[in-house]
Amino acid sequence: MKKLKNWPLALQIWTVFTLVIVVIFVLLSLYFSMTIRSFFTDEIYRAIETAQKNNLQKASGKAAPNEETSVGEVNNDIREVKHVRLSYVNDEADLTKIQKIIPDKSTAELFLKKLKSQAKNQTNITARYIERTGSGRILYVVRVNGNKKGNFMVSYMWDTYRNSLVSSLVKRIFTVMIIALIISLIAAKYLAQRLVTPLRELRNKVQKIGKKQWHEEINVARADEIGELSASIEEMRKELINQDEYEQTMLQQASHDLKTPLMVIRSYVKAVEDGIYPKGDLESTMKVIDSEAERMQKRIKNLLYLTKINYMAKHQDELSETHIKDLVVRVVDSFMYNEKNIKFQLDLWNIKIRGEEEQWAVVLENIIDNGLRYAKSIIKIKTYEDAEAYYISIYNDGEEIPNDKLEQIFRTFKKDKGGNFGLGLDIGKRIVNMYGGDIRAQNEDIGVSFIVTLKKS
Repeated sequence: MKKLKNWPLALQIWTVFTLVIVVIFVLLSLYFSMTIRSFFTDEIYRAIETAQKNNLQKASGKAAPNEETSVGEVNNDIREVKHVRLSYVNDEADLTKIQKIIPDKSTAELFLKKLKSQAKNQTNITARYIERTGSGRILYVVRVNGNKKGNFMVSYMWDTYRNSLVSSLVKRIFTVMIIALIISLIAAKYLAQRLVTPLRELRNKVQKIGKKQWHEEINVARADEIGELSASIEEMRKELINQDEYEQTMLQQASHDLKTPLMVIRSYVKAVEDGIYPKGDLESTMKVIDSEAERMQKRIKNLLYLTKINYMAKHQDELSETHIKDLVVRVVDSFMYNEKNIKFQLDLWNIKIRGEEEQWAVVLENIIDNGLRYAKSIIKIKTYEDAEAYYISIYNDGEEIPNDKLEQIFRTFKKDKGGNFGLGLDIGKRIVNMYGGDIRAQNEDIGVSFIVTLKKS
């Protein structure tokens, strides 16, 4: 079986079908051989008993007109039932009769002795027996004559007829099985072809996908497991295309986004080297350089973290938990003193959510950082739970987001009206999704809320 799995699928199917048919054929041959042989043996004994009864009726003159030819009317027929009348005392005459059945004298004497012993010992009027001789087997019935004590009748038939019937039926069964085997192999070839052809097509297309030639749609018009496999590969193909487009976009946007602050830094540095201060004095000019360097550092940090998320998703610790109240307080402390003097209002429940503390800190930092860019005076953070989930709500009183942009703000490199790319929100959404949660933005009467939902396990 270990070698079989390395064979081509079509050959495996043909081999299995052939083995099944052969095993069935052998079992049926054995079964029919034993069953048919037993059946015809019983039928032969019945024929012998019927012929014996008719013979006695004929001898007594009580036979019906059609009973005289019911059995054994054709001489030398292998189906003919013959009768021998024997006596316990007349050994010489009886031996002559037995020698007509078994020519060998010594064998005939032994058989005659056995017949007389069987007749004396049997308790019923008739009994069935079988005798194996050099010429074959004899099936016979011994009838004890109750009226004439010492006499009995032996009716017999050679088993040649039975063997002939069994042999004929087995040959016919063999012929049928051969036909069945041929039909099964044709069906197996057809089935193998239907299975192998789409699988080969899928293999060729998957090989193309491996070479990034994935713009050809995969569509196998089947509703079985092969169709399901085709649909799964098609989903994978689309996801790989999206991932490739995402990577290309990320590289292009990242290079463009990093190029601007780098150009500013280089131009300001050259100006300072020439004794020129674009912002009027050295201190103001250096602040711009530092601000652009910090902006570039933050962008690189987010890009690196974005590439780590796929790895973290595969190696996350399902058993880790985070005390969200303590984490929110610590993260807010790092934003407490900000340039816009935005105030923070906290309403925190003491709840624990699953996931690494460092990753949840990134989620909170990115959402709060985004809120600080738009908030006018306050950011409200609330954590709570119900019977189904935990919730983290981060509100800012800035301008509302257009309804058609509520989902787009979480997409990578989606610019806001200030020209900032949405790396932070995309990272936050990916981390939340990694733990089976969801994040959404919704407009309030005044301001915008970002709500993280994490279902209880």
